[in-house]
Amino acid sequence: MKSITLQGTAREQVGKKETKLLRNEGNVPCVLCGGEETIHFYVDERALHPLLFTPDVFLVNIEIGGNTHQGVMQETQFHPVTDRALHVDFVAVHEDKPVSVALPVILTGTSPGVRAGGKLRLNSRKLKVKGLAAKLPDAVEVDISKLKIGQSVKLGTLQVEGLEFLESPNNVVVAVKTSRKAMMAADSEEEEEEAPAEA
Repeated sequence: MKSITLQGTAREQVGKKETKLLRNEGNVPCVLCGGEETIHFYVDERALHPLLFTPDVFLVNIEIGGNTHQGVMQETQFHPVTDRALHVDFVAVHEDKPVSVALPVILTGTSPGVRAGGKLRLNSRKLKVKGLAAKLPDAVEVDISKLKIGQSVKLGTLQVEGLEFLESPNNVVVAVKTSRKAMMAADSEEEEEEAPAEA
């Protein structure tokens, strides 16, 4: 799992007035839950960009007042108009306690169904999983090298050591659907088979 370090500053007050002032100064209020105590702090908005604008999940080393806390980003509130981050929730990471995150999906291999003209449809770009932070992979790899037209990969068929998937096993992660091109090719083949042989 990738890691990143954030420089945070403890918040002495958490009222609306101070929160507005922090945002006006280019900072983002944050909270770290799940540890011995809930920690309220803020970070420079620009420092959050590597976390917010990527599908990757990071183990975040949050340095506050000389102490380092490990966590993962759990939820972010964005401004409805400007899309600026308004608040970020982190959950503390412990060596012996599983953490829940949403990992990106990476497709591997080449689908014979796609080569035959089918259309690849990725239904889940991220999957909710649970596991120990030290064993969390950067992404969930899904092999599509055997997918033909009309076939799919369901969550229940995926197995990754140390990971527990938190969504329904019947959820379709990726599928190869028929396309107009594939249907035209199939119709063409049928016409050739039905054509009478020349005398």
